[in-house]
Amino acid sequence: MEIKVSVLCTAYQHEAYIRDALESFVTQQTDFPFEVLVSDDASTDGTAAVIREYAEKYPQIVRPFLLEENHYSRGINLYDAVLFPAARGQYLAACEGDDCWTDPTKLQRQADFLDAHPAYSACVHNTVAHLSDASAPDRILFEQSGDRDIPFSQVLRGMSHAFHTSSIMARREFIVNPPDFRNVAFSYGFTDYAVGLWLTMNGKVRFLDRPMSLYRIGSNPSAWSSGVGRNYAKLRRFIRGELAMLRALKPHADAEQNRLVDEVILEREYELLYIEGRVDEMVRPPYREIHRRMGFSRRVSTALKRAFPHLHRWYRKRKGFIDG
Repeated sequence: MEIKVSVLCTAYQHEAYIRDALESFVTQQTDFPFEVLVSDDASTDGTAAVIREYAEKYPQIVRPFLLEENHYSRGINLYDAVLFPAARGQYLAACEGDDCWTDPTKLQRQADFLDAHPAYSACVHNTVAHLSDASAPDRILFEQSGDRDIPFSQVLRGMSHAFHTSSIMARREFIVNPPDFRNVAFSYGFTDYAVGLWLTMNGKVRFLDRPMSLYRIGSNPSAWSSGVGRNYAKLRRFIRGELAMLRALKPHADAEQNRLVDEVILEREYELLYIEGRVDEMVRPPYREIHRRMGFSRRVSTALKRAFPHLHRWYRKRKGFIDG
């Protein structure tokens, strides 16, 4: 049996959510065979038990990989080590174990598009954002209307401007042999940004303006991305990781892409200066023009910090923004 699509799912401590994910996979309505490869990274809750249940109920679809030792804590990428070598599909689709799909025609729609458009490296779609604490109603992640192509420049600004990982279906050749800059990203705890960039560097990416997946925000407080915008140490590490990844990407990019990458590198460096409190450097070249584009409150705040450096340092230390 020739598998057209391999669904790749990684799970860890997802007992509360993994059933929704697996149910959304096995109920996909397709005219082609597909498989679901789901790995559990040595969870200590009931995640593995739910995966076993679905593997027994759907043996022709679900292929479980239940690990006895946690790979992520050892710096091992489960996709590289476990899922990619086992995947048999022409196309690969991804969904984390705490997210799920919301449309049973998702795989069919995306595979049909890629079959008909060989110049495209991937097909993605809109996503619903769901706060796990129910502190706000669900919302559509991307409000622009209509199907469209996603350019390199859009992904470069960040995945929050482009598409969510749970929406990706890509040709396997652009996924199973990732570039070195994706490995750099993984070393800092993220990969979706690098994967999104690589896909746009190897063909067109089509965005279907139809919400077909659900992204749970805050489902795992221990995840690297949880609260990153409010956590100084996480935010600093994330920006440093973005910078390292973008610098590693440059040898793979053409002249126009490199020009755009250099612009974003400067912007990320400026943000790093800001969160590290290096206010004097923020207003000097090569960051001066970026600072001038900032809002009035940012410029006033920076001027006050420069005028009262001792007070600024005391405040940062009190808030835990200074190491040691």
